[in-house]
Amino acid sequence: MLKDLILSEKTKGTIAIIAAVVMYFTPDYIDAIIEAGLAAVGISKLVIKKEE
Repeated sequence: MLKDLILSEKTKGTIAIIAAVVMYFTPDYIDAIIEAGLAAVGISKLVIKKEE
């Protein structure tokens, strides 16, 4: 159930928005760490669109 929650489109969108805001205020070397964390969760891009 937790896996389904994490993989849902709404959750990925929320995580991407939060990450984008945090990345705006942090230096570049921390941005790389955040991007790696997002990739580990399965978010490869910060803009989430519904795929058809």
